[in-house]
Amino acid sequence: MAEADEREASRKRTVRITALATGLVAVGAMVAVAVIVTDRADDPSTTKAAKAGVVASPEAKQSAKAPAGQGGSGQGGSASDTAGSVPGLKLGSAAKVGAADGRDGKALQLTGTGDAYAEAADATVDTSKDFTVSAVVRNDAASASKAALSQNGEQFFSFYLGREDAGANKNRWVFKVQTANETGKSALAVSTATATTGHWTTLTGVYNAKAKSISLYVDGVLAQTTAAPSIVAGTGPLELGRARYKSQWSDAWNGSVTGVQVWKKALTADQVAKAATGKSTETPAANLLGS
Repeated sequence: MAEADEREASRKRTVRITALATGLVAVGAMVAVAVIVTDRADDPSTTKAAKAGVVASPEAKQSAKAPAGQGGSGQGGSASDTAGSVPGLKLGSAAKVGAADGRDGKALQLTGTGDAYAEAADATVDTSKDFTVSAVVRNDAASASKAALSQNGEQFFSFYLGREDAGANKNRWVFKVQTANETGKSALAVSTATATTGHWTTLTGVYNAKAKSISLYVDGVLAQTTAAPSIVAGTGPLELGRARYKSQWSDAWNGSVTGVQVWKKALTADQVAKAATGKSTETPAANLLGS
């Protein structure tokens, strides 16, 4: 009987020791895990999202790498914060605003690439009525058609102010409108003189809805007036440095654009001449990058 009691007591001591050892192992493992988690959480390279167990999406990681004010998607990125001191302009990722060499004030500086442009949503033109648009431009491209200013529908531009370098109009300043949503349907007013490079030029386009005509002025002087039987609706926004053609962005401007103005009327020749010299008595509905 005594031997049986002793065996039972020995068995209970063994069970207690085993349980104690198991508990110590478990506690040790928990401490080790806590130390590892603490080390990782204190690592400066670990983001708050990672500490919380959240994994950033590829899009979020790309956006985090992009410069302030620029989206991580390149051309489609909205760069509203890069507009800086230019209210109302949203810049593409390759567009910059800086001092205008040879002119007072600032200019939009464009590289001729798809992500070098600016949008001015508050300067949208009602293309069903009279309007006048003007821009002071410097063309740095040796060839190719280039859009300094436009407003667009889904498929084509409504109006386009810039340089034409196609067909019979090789290297000419142009103001044109799209008369239907199909290729080859446009009315053009072009300059007689060639479009210069490296020089500032004031381009003004006038649309007269009653007369159904468009006129181009170069440095305040009438270059040509052309019949425009119709005009495709331009839903906006106003675009600086590109135009819509066959549902694609095209004709990216290479150079600088400043002094963009919009009037909700068809200015007369005298009014255009005064506006080109900065003596206009007609207050524009929009004035972007003015000196």
